[in-house]
Amino acid sequence: ARRLPLLPPARSSTLALLLPCLVSAVALSSTHAAASTSPQSFRSAGVRACVGARPPAGESLILRLRGGATNAAAKAPPSQVGKVGGLIGNVMGMGGASSASVGRMAALRAEMQGKLPGEAKDRKLMYFLTQGPKFFLNPYTYIMRYIRGTELLVSTAVMYCQVHSAEDKPIEDIKAFLASPGPEGLSMTPGEITEALYRSGLDAGSAADAAEKVGASMADFADEEDEELKQFTDKISKGGTTKGGGKVHKLATQKWTGSSGNVVKRLQKELITIQGTGAYEVELVNDNIFEWYVTLEGSKGSFYENEKFKLRFKFDSTYPQEPPAVTFLAKVPGWPMPEVPGPATGKCPTQAVGAEWPARWGPRKHHCPIHPHVYTNGNICLSTIYDDWSPAFSVESVCQSLISMMASAKEKNPPADNEMHLDATGISDNAKKIKGWDFHDAEA
Repeated sequence: ARRLPLLPPARSSTLALLLPCLVSAVALSSTHAAASTSPQSFRSAGVRACVGARPPAGESLILRLRGGATNAAAKAPPSQVGKVGGLIGNVMGMGGASSASVGRMAALRAEMQGKLPGEAKDRKLMYFLTQGPKFFLNPYTYIMRYIRGTELLVSTAVMYCQVHSAEDKPIEDIKAFLASPGPEGLSMTPGEITEALYRSGLDAGSAADAAEKVGASMADFADEEDEELKQFTDKISKGGTTKGGGKVHKLATQKWTGSSGNVVKRLQKELITIQGTGAYEVELVNDNIFEWYVTLEGSKGSFYENEKFKLRFKFDSTYPQEPPAVTFLAKVPGWPMPEVPGPATGKCPTQAVGAEWPARWGPRKHHCPIHPHVYTNGNICLSTIYDDWSPAFSVESVCQSLISMMASAKEKNPPADNEMHLDATGISDNAKKIKGWDFHDAEA
């Protein structure tokens, strides 16, 4: 007599595919809850990978995708696998942190509860609405936030922000505590910090602080022109083209009276060079010499021909010894969003006429180039603006590198780990704070 299978062949093959996933999930739950590791310690691994990067030896891909575990957790003894306590911890919403972290958060919440200002409100609903219907109407969102412990972590951070902002603690100090690994902080990712600041109402204060700094920088310019810069402008403008018109921003030649004079003069000369020769279209954001928008055009014959994109350069007092923060603008003010699925009519500058938006690019509309090294929040995986930066580089050389990178692309697709990167970094545009890039400059 022939022994009958327990399940039909089709269902058996499905079970064979799903069983390892279920076992891995249970093992992950147990080891992660049992190990006393900080959520931040391995979440950054999602940022480290660029295109097609493989986890180092001993790191599990499912751990990288989920976040919050370390190699120690991935290599936990088999005896820990299958412990019911770890799985229960995840189901109860403590999956994003160890039991020690959960206890620490509970103590912090109890401490903050009695100090909360009377007008303090958690803008959780408003934040969820701003993420769009695919976020707040998706049951998976709430399930995963509960399992990972994200909501417990963020709501604790909201209370911390409200209490300490009422005590006039600088926002940078608050951010530092949220990002620091335990027990000195809450080990939050940039995306979680962004959410906490929004829900606590501190994002508006940050914008006001930024506006105040811009006003202060404007006040540091004198009414008179710098003679050295004026002569430099006259020399450069002789090679001006119709593209740039040879017109230079008024601040490019004005005398600077504030601190970091060498940095400002370097930026002024770069601005004069680019605008005077018409190499690229440049605008100063709110007339701030420390923040530029630069428009790039795709090379002829490349995937990006007849397409335009905007870069944001943010400089500080460390320039040019340290690189500026360079990102593509995911949403350019005044530009229509791309037409999905197409064909494009040419209204959006980032789409050539007749261009399509295939389903593999995802439904999220943005103004970044579709490229294996450019994430849809504007972050760029290019070594010259991070580890391989040199003070000899300039805004113009960075733009040339990016145009070359796009021209050499072998395919027009977003990074393979785009969603994992967005989960780890959020919408923050401060790419300089992202550590551990795994560069693949030879691949595109």
